[in-house]
Amino acid sequence: MNEFYDSLLEQERESVRDVALKYGRTLNPHYERLLSAKAASTSPYYVGLSTDMGSFTHVTKRVTLVADTMLLSDHGVGAVHQLGVHQQTSAFSLTREAIPNQIEIRTRRYGMVTRDLVELGQWLLDAEPLLRSGLVWYGPVFTEGSEGTSSTVSGSLNAPSGPLPSFSDRSIDFVVEHGRAVDLSRAKPLASRVVRPILEIDLPFIDGLSLSDFAQVTREEFDSYREYRDFMRSRLLELDDALEAVDSQVALERVALTIRDELNAATAAMSSAARSRALSRCGAVLGTTSAVLAAVRPEALHGALAAGATIAAGATGLWPTIQAFADIRPKRTRGKWHYIWVLQKKTAH
Repeated sequence: MNEFYDSLLEQERESVRDVALKYGRTLNPHYERLLSAKAASTSPYYVGLSTDMGSFTHVTKRVTLVADTMLLSDHGVGAVHQLGVHQQTSAFSLTREAIPNQIEIRTRRYGMVTRDLVELGQWLLDAEPLLRSGLVWYGPVFTEGSEGTSSTVSGSLNAPSGPLPSFSDRSIDFVVEHGRAVDLSRAKPLASRVVRPILEIDLPFIDGLSLSDFAQVTREEFDSYREYRDFMRSRLLELDDALEAVDSQVALERVALTIRDELNAATAAMSSAARSRALSRCGAVLGTTSAVLAAVRPEALHGALAAGATIAAGATGLWPTIQAFADIRPKRTRGKWHYIWVLQKKTAH
């Protein structure tokens, strides 16, 4: 993302709407490569999360606690904003001569879909330190119009590309293939043969800061963030074994205790930082978000998402849909688990 931010001129930063459009144009040629890199990532907490644009700040401040990298996108509901035109040129001959005498240019208008370009542009500026450091990036919903062609024979032109289509619900969710998720909801995961709650804890976060201040502080000061995330990576390996153990509840509790101990140390470090003079001047307050770490069988997670319940925009919610899917599936005794943080909306200070 450094390429995008380095290319922004001061006058361009004054229009947050133009910032959002330029981000879309800059990212479009690299989008498939970035998604491929995500698919190939071995990080256990590379999260793909779809949420309402109005929740971006709330989500960003909390998901950075449990995610190494977050791909954030809104639902693809809203107006289509044209970004430019893709062109493909080919030369051919209408005769048997080897030298081409006609050039055909195929064009497609392309754009991105979002409810609010202004809010998106402001978020991109406020979260700049997080995007530059690779902790967060925004995945636009791109769309293309119908193909048009223009052929040139001594300068003659044919039909131009068609207009961009109108656009509605096409929620993005890249969690399906990777098994990492963050579900921001009031519901707690269900205990069933496909869902195993592992532990319930309060995750600390720094509140009272603007998103831009939060992004700067997170990148520069919170070593405890990184230490806790690194610690959780190793615990995932232990969780797979614990879930399949003969006495799995005892094994899970052992892992949960070590997670709680490490979290207490991280919370103490963050509390000390929140009392520092620099953060106090910014109005920083140490808060907590109630969270449940749950394990879900892959077939239940994939089935629920395929049924139309995305991480943040499901009609009936993620957990009821997982349960409904599990009820009609044969029971499995062994297999890989996926891990989901359920972050509760209730926040205590």
